[in-house]
Amino acid sequence: MENVKATIERETLEARARIAELLLEIDDIVLQVNPHIEAEYATKIGYLENDLLKWQIVARRARRRFSLAQARANSGMAFAADEFEAQLDEELAEWEGLLAASVEAFLEAAERAAGSKPMSPSDARELKGLHRELIKRLHPDLHPGQPDEATRFFMVAQAAYENGDLDALRAIAVATEGMGEEGSAADMTEDEASVELELVLAHERVVAQQLEELKRSNPYALKEKLEDGAWVVRRVSELKRQVEEQKAAAKAYDERFAELAGGSGNGC
Repeated sequence: MENVKATIERETLEARARIAELLLEIDDIVLQVNPHIEAEYATKIGYLENDLLKWQIVARRARRRFSLAQARANSGMAFAADEFEAQLDEELAEWEGLLAASVEAFLEAAERAAGSKPMSPSDARELKGLHRELIKRLHPDLHPGQPDEATRFFMVAQAAYENGDLDALRAIAVATEGMGEEGSAADMTEDEASVELELVLAHERVVAQQLEELKRSNPYALKEKLEDGAWVVRRVSELKRQVEEQKAAAKAYDERFAELAGGSGNGC
């Protein structure tokens, strides 16, 4: 029957192993699953959201242009057809910035999807296995105070896993062999071992909470929706309907502006 200190040490090792699994799942979501979801969302839904934002800006611009022209006309003042463009550019700069950022995000997701390399099942298993091994060996959360060299290896391994670079992970696994080995806890007192266990368990709770928050957040939270074909169809239909509404609104305001600008005495 193991003594109290041995039990504490065993429980600490088990907790560390659970932390490693949690960290592995977090990394897998952040580096593999989420980018995949982002790329899928961009090609199924995101391009239409960008189109809707573009036409919202067009409609907003047309409505504001007409409003400015109407105010001039009500005051009996003439105006040129292109007179308000600089003001509209300034007023809508923030919206245009949002559209540019959204288009950039779409392009990045699409580029990742286009640049991803298919892997054989055996290579994919090896990639995940090496990543698992390197998480346990090099993750700073599991090895606080580790040398800078080990942290640098870890960052390179993360990038290699994200890019599906199996050769790089193989090389890092060889280069870091022997790193991250736990020292003996034989020189700890029972009280010190108990404190260490409490710290490790507290760390486990924090990492578990991080994982839950990650799963509740986008893009991971969109995973089930994208797998629901009916939801995708409904969302696409709704976005297309909204785009047509904005196009119609922009056209209506442009026509009203043209009528106002075409009136006598407006300098057109």
